[in-house]
Amino acid sequence: MFNKTDTAKSNNTQNGSLPISSAKLSNSTVKQSNKLTNKTANSSPWDKAVTYFHRLSLGTKATVLAIAIGTLPTLGIGAIAYSFANKSIYKQITQAQEAETVGLLDKINRYILGRYGDVQLLSDLPFLTNPQLRDSISAQQKQGLLDQIVKTYKAYDSIAFFDLQGNVIVQSSGETLENHQDRQYFKDALKQNTAVIGQPEISKTTGAVSVHIAAPVKDETTGQNIGVVRARLPVKMLEETIKNYAYTGHEYHLLDKSGKIFLATQNNQEGRDAKTDFPGLGQRQSKNKIDSFITVNKQGKKQQLLTYVPSIKIAGLPDLKWDAIIATDTEITFAPQRELLWTIAIGTALTALIVAAIAAWLAKQSTKPILNATEAVNKLGQGQLNTRLEVQRADELGILGTNINQMAEQLQVLLREQEREAQKAKILADIILEIRRNLKTEDIYASAVNEVQQALKVDRVIVYQLNPDTWDGIVVAEAVTGVWPRMMGVQIDDPCFQERHVQLYREGRVRAIANIYQEAGLPEANCYIEILEKFAVQGNLIAPIILQDDLRGLLIAHHCESPRNWQQSEIELFTQVATQIGYALEQAKLLEELETAKSAAQQDTKEERQQKEALQMQLLELLSNVEGAARGDLTVRADVTAGEIGTVADFFNSIVENLREIVTQVKEAASQVNTAIGSNEGAIRQLAEEAMNQASEINRTLDAVDQMTYSIQAVAENAQQAATIANHAAHTATKSGQAMDLTVQNILSLRETVGETAKKVKRLGESSQQISRVVSLINQIAVQTNLLAINAGIEAARAGEEGQGFAVVAEEVGELAVRSAAATQEIEQIVENIQRETSEVVQAMEVGTTQVVEGTRIVEDAKHSLAQILDVSRQIDELVQSISLATASQVQTSQTVSHLMKEIVAVSQRTSDSSRLVSQSLQQTVEISQELQETVGTFKIS
Repeated sequence: MFNKTDTAKSNNTQNGSLPISSAKLSNSTVKQSNKLTNKTANSSPWDKAVTYFHRLSLGTKATVLAIAIGTLPTLGIGAIAYSFANKSIYKQITQAQEAETVGLLDKINRYILGRYGDVQLLSDLPFLTNPQLRDSISAQQKQGLLDQIVKTYKAYDSIAFFDLQGNVIVQSSGETLENHQDRQYFKDALKQNTAVIGQPEISKTTGAVSVHIAAPVKDETTGQNIGVVRARLPVKMLEETIKNYAYTGHEYHLLDKSGKIFLATQNNQEGRDAKTDFPGLGQRQSKNKIDSFITVNKQGKKQQLLTYVPSIKIAGLPDLKWDAIIATDTEITFAPQRELLWTIAIGTALTALIVAAIAAWLAKQSTKPILNATEAVNKLGQGQLNTRLEVQRADELGILGTNINQMAEQLQVLLREQEREAQKAKILADIILEIRRNLKTEDIYASAVNEVQQALKVDRVIVYQLNPDTWDGIVVAEAVTGVWPRMMGVQIDDPCFQERHVQLYREGRVRAIANIYQEAGLPEANCYIEILEKFAVQGNLIAPIILQDDLRGLLIAHHCESPRNWQQSEIELFTQVATQIGYALEQAKLLEELETAKSAAQQDTKEERQQKEALQMQLLELLSNVEGAARGDLTVRADVTAGEIGTVADFFNSIVENLREIVTQVKEAASQVNTAIGSNEGAIRQLAEEAMNQASEINRTLDAVDQMTYSIQAVAENAQQAATIANHAAHTATKSGQAMDLTVQNILSLRETVGETAKKVKRLGESSQQISRVVSLINQIAVQTNLLAINAGIEAARAGEEGQGFAVVAEEVGELAVRSAAATQEIEQIVENIQRETSEVVQAMEVGTTQVVEGTRIVEDAKHSLAQILDVSRQIDELVQSISLATASQVQTSQTVSHLMKEIVAVSQRTSDSSRLVSQSLQQTVEISQELQETVGTFKIS
């Protein structure tokens, strides 16, 4: 079907498309020319110059370019030569000046080294160090010796010897010196106990800048310091030493350790800060390295090449920390560079003129064939495809003419191919858009087969879904035309598929079979051919559907009418559709998992809420039922229900019932004890009045006491049983508390589970945000693609007829970008809905977490109430234990009474004493019985 369509388009193009295109091109050229004119009117001078150059003819451009190509290298070589020569001269000048500055500083150091040795010799003079000689020579003689030394060395203007207090002992001729104890060089000489050299400073005596060199003087006999000898060196003496370094345009400067100039070629610079006069010097001083640079001397307002050399230490001399600078005017220093520049410039200009003339002649001869080719190309652009060039050359221009002739022949073929490619791109975009609109697997399959069947014009397209366990499959989607057999729902079991094809399809293999009877490898699979024949298949195209590296099925196209030679473009389209199906299935799977997680979360929250409400109601009912037991009401009963709360209620009912029986028995026993005691009190009174009739009454009393003993023993046994039951009740209550602890733990576990679920849902929300960012990035890419398509259209319009086909492609790309932007907007809306629903789920879970916390608090309250019941049970146990002890005491008392009664029968003389004892015992029994009645009276048993 594609071949028929292309043929029709080709005929239309031959008949009438080219003249129309030529007309469009002419109009486009005119519009472009107008645009360039308008643009030139509003552009900068540079843009105007470029536009003017573009309007020149090819011959003129070639001439200009030839001249430029011929002259620019010459000028470039000249510039490079000048640059290298300039750098070399500059390097030589700076090296020479640096060497000169180093020599200047070295000469200063050598000169000061000599003076440093002088002061050491002065400190060893005998008339200063020898006590006898020092005392035997007069002051005038000493002064004469010092004057002779000054005259001999011709470097100092004063030599003096001071005692340790700084007072002058002897000095050379001149103004009398004051005390020098506060001078820095004097202090340093005594402190360091060696010769020292002071920094240049203005002398307080002469007012001139001088350098003081001093050394301690030691006594020959004791070896102790007796004073300091000082020689004053005017810095003007240094000028005589370095005067050769000052010549035309050449200036030297010596700096002390503070950076101030103490000696310079021009005297008006002495005492000034060097960093202020020479900008950039401070940076070099901080590096403490030799360096040369160009700066402006602010004192003389001149540009100079300045060389800085930091202090240099030499052997035998302390570090003076004096720096040296030599500055030379650039007009003098770089005069050779200017001469070199003029020489190279003149030579280069003459050479360029000669080369330009030759290049212009060669350009004119060389551009003639190109102009002919341009004219031919212009005619081709106007639609005159019969235009041909006469090719008489074998060089590149001859090849160009041949290529132009071939271009005229292939122009229509290229236009048709571009149209087909644009149509295929549009078809693929439509198919992908239709597939990605669906969110269910069956809808995705149905859309895919329908779109592919219409795009490829095949007889049948199916989706063959595979079973990953057995690798057999079933047809789950089909699009078929005409009367060809239907395959929907057909199950196919190919035993060779797993062994031969599964791994290949996993790796993304696409198989195109033009004719099943001629395909290599198919004759061996007769069963496979039989299956294809059953459904009238003569040619097929198979592509895998892969979801997350898992082979889910095959997308298959069948051509039943005849064999079909599949084009590469059709195979690529088919492969891309199969890939997009996998992406769409992955999207649908993610949405399905999201909906499942959302439903499960909502269902779990509902069940937890119902269970919590039921548990709360049962606890409230239990608390309302057992509230009376805390006040002593033993008639209350708790409703027994299913679950752990029902078990607790059942235990509580058993405890209360046992307590009620025990209290009833205790009340009856106390009543009997009171009755028996009343009878005994009457018998004793009669015993005191009628001692003679005592025997018979005592016998009857003895019988009553025996009965009372039996009764008390029975009470003791019942009390023991009550204690056992109370202990059992306490144990049961303890187990109930443990059960409540387990309930609290389960609720806390539930709370943690809800929290983890909330975190997972939040992570799901974050994932959706990542999807949103990716979609936003895709949207930006679509916008940028649209802008690129617009720019491409503009460039195609500028290119004229040659870019017309590219303009069509640019328009199609622009439409595709617009559709992509619309699709990303829909995806953004879907992701926004997912994020909103995820936020609602998180809020619901937070509410559920709050409710679980409240349930935990209620269970804790119930546990506290149960603990109160346990305390009551323990109190009952203690009361029963006291009852048991009391009854045991009563048994012992009754036995004692029985024994006394027997003694009364045997010994009547002891009747009075025994009666009193019995009376006391009975009185105690009455008190115990009353206490017992008061205790059990607090319980309600009916």
